[in-house]
Amino acid sequence: MDKAANVVEVSAENFQVEVAEKSSHTPVLLEFYAESAEATQDYSMILHQLAVEYQGKFLLARVNVQNNRQLVQQLQVRTLPTVKVIFQGKMLQDLEGPQDLTQLRILLDKITISPLDRIRENMEEMLTNGQRAEAIEMLQQIISQEPSNFALQAELCDLLILEGRIDEGRQVFERIPSDTEGIEKPSNRFYFLEVAASLPSIAELHSEVNKDNDNLALRMDLACVLVVSNELEAALGQLLEILKRDREWEEQKARTTMIRVFDLLGKGSEIATSYRRKMFTLLH
Repeated sequence: MDKAANVVEVSAENFQVEVAEKSSHTPVLLEFYAESAEATQDYSMILHQLAVEYQGKFLLARVNVQNNRQLVQQLQVRTLPTVKVIFQGKMLQDLEGPQDLTQLRILLDKITISPLDRIRENMEEMLTNGQRAEAIEMLQQIISQEPSNFALQAELCDLLILEGRIDEGRQVFERIPSDTEGIEKPSNRFYFLEVAASLPSIAELHSEVNKDNDNLALRMDLACVLVVSNELEAALGQLLEILKRDREWEEQKARTTMIRVFDLLGKGSEIATSYRRKMFTLLH
């Protein structure tokens, strides 16, 4: 079997360095196998495949049981194949016997998630439950401990704007470097806030659009105030209507504005995916 950079053979001599120390920052899958055991050969190929697929997010540490009986006894390995999952010095899982590939991926996704993604996952759960204020408080606490984590500050800025705490959001925004991951989202929110600041209400603009259905500028104004009210799907509907009527209007302003809204919706948004397809169909 070809060796990947994140696959290592382990013995009692290098266990401390390759497993104990490396597990402090990288999850380790400690695989116990025997060359003579057919059941471990197929399983080893699956684990090796995952080690390549996850590109260093975990270390596959392989223990040949025939050559390392001391480790087998110390770690109480009773059957083959066995995989022990170790992270930050703790045994997280003890997997005896072959495991389903899908279940292995679920386990690996859970333990290899980055700290930033873990925070975002928790935050998304809070937002889904309508706990925006709690999400803001959580981010503020984390940022107080990690003041140089500008990606989290971008997330905080965006939530402050949504919560109507515009001045606080602007203060956070002004200290974020321009190349910060995720800065596009609060940047676009401020763009729409500035555009909508002097515009009438949604109700008034709806009324005006109904009276003058072909007025694309009014539709653009309506789309912008809808964004500020976080009615993003309705805003995309207005922008798509502009594209249907005149793709080139105002140097394709409807298209570029839709892209701004896609950024606000974020990756994985079904609404963004749907309207991207519609936009692509119209433009091509």
